[in-house]
Amino acid sequence: MSHGDHGQLALWLEQTAKGDDRAFRQLVHALGQRIFGLAFRLLQGDRAQAEDIMQDVLIKLWQNAPKWQAGGSVQAWVSRTTYNACMDIHRSPRKRSVELPEDLPSLADTATDQLNRKEQQDILLKGIKHLPERQQEALLLTYFHENSRKEVARAMDTSEKAVEHLVARGLKTLEAHLPANLNGDRHDRYAQLS
Repeated sequence: MSHGDHGQLALWLEQTAKGDDRAFRQLVHALGQRIFGLAFRLLQGDRAQAEDIMQDVLIKLWQNAPKWQAGGSVQAWVSRTTYNACMDIHRSPRKRSVELPEDLPSLADTATDQLNRKEQQDILLKGIKHLPERQQEALLLTYFHENSRKEVARAMDTSEKAVEHLVARGLKTLEAHLPANLNGDRHDRYAQLS
């Protein structure tokens, strides 16, 4: 998103705060898919949960529009709110049901490969959950949401250098605690995050 786009988002949010439904529809159009995409990745492909998160974040955007302070990044607020909502679901003690995809591959080897990849991603996510919250956030926004360091810094309200350190410390700690069955090349292991 360009600087001008960020300004447009802020303008639409200001208009939304004044009750402009058309401006809110523009925000939904501009941000809805981005919110859904982040939630979908953070929730490991759970479409229903991602849709719920998207609706919740958009409702919060509507409700908080009058409290918005000019100069802040709408995109960073939306990313942070989406991330927090997804982390609340991950922390929740209730288990989510798993739905099988309609287009299951017919080859056993492909299914086995997908299962192994899913198991490895689950192990990595469990490892990430044991990191300090700021390191979790930096890793998830970097690898799952595929944000640039600058975007992550904006979403976390910190400097790019701080994000770099959080990611490095998180990866180092994660690497020390990975099980032996994930002992492949370090780069390969982190590529599995996304």
